[in-house]
Amino acid sequence: MLDDREMLVKRCAELNKFSSLKSIMMLEVLACSNSFESITDIAEVSGLSNSTIHRILQELVQSEYVRKNNEHKYCLGLNALALGTRIRKTDLISEAASIEMNRLNDLSNETIHLIVLDKNQGRYIAKCEAKNQIGLRSRIGWTIPLYCTAGGKVLLAYQTEEWLRSYFDSTSFERFTDNTICEEKSMQAELATIRRNGFGMDNEEHHLDVVCIAAPIFDSQNRIVATVGISAPAYRFSKDKALSYKDELLASARRISERLRQE
Repeated sequence: MLDDREMLVKRCAELNKFSSLKSIMMLEVLACSNSFESITDIAEVSGLSNSTIHRILQELVQSEYVRKNNEHKYCLGLNALALGTRIRKTDLISEAASIEMNRLNDLSNETIHLIVLDKNQGRYIAKCEAKNQIGLRSRIGWTIPLYCTAGGKVLLAYQTEEWLRSYFDSTSFERFTDNTICEEKSMQAELATIRRNGFGMDNEEHHLDVVCIAAPIFDSQNRIVATVGISAPAYRFSKDKALSYKDELLASARRISERLRQE
């Protein structure tokens, strides 16, 4: 049975104005149900024709965002549930990290990034802008390569051997600067150094004139879930300057991890 039917009808009417959002509408309708729903039930609240609903649902079933039972009724699929879990997890990490990110921002006056693993890339999920006049061009939601960024390399360093094998086999290493590490043997040595030291650095490896330092954040099962890092232009943030914030960065990462373990 669909919950909050009146509110759902209004929401569907809003989404129905945009042809590209009809699939989102299907997911929102099914998200408001605790059981399987028929096409007729969905049509009553969505305002769409049965044929349109059927076509959209078939695509969502194929992509495993929707599940269909033997009675030709539908509910959310595993991919939709996994997406919701990832969104909630991202929110929890961002909330746990906000105090420490602001502290590091006040301490360094530089850009602070929070990065999570997204398939074979890193993704910014939170950012504190630099307080200096010149900051860095980055945006929440953007993705970055793992092998040539501080946060990305830290995320790599704490993956399983099986995951890393798949990553190295499927990744084409582009040389962004003269400092970019593009050989697997050298990268494996870099990852071992990160695990030994507990932090990673990007010494102008992704962008010329940008230096970063990052530390890992772990969950209650000691799995890496994110990295927090400081990034700045090299002219005012040399490798030695970045290393001068190492202890404060590691302390912040530990405190964020502790907050996550309490959730």
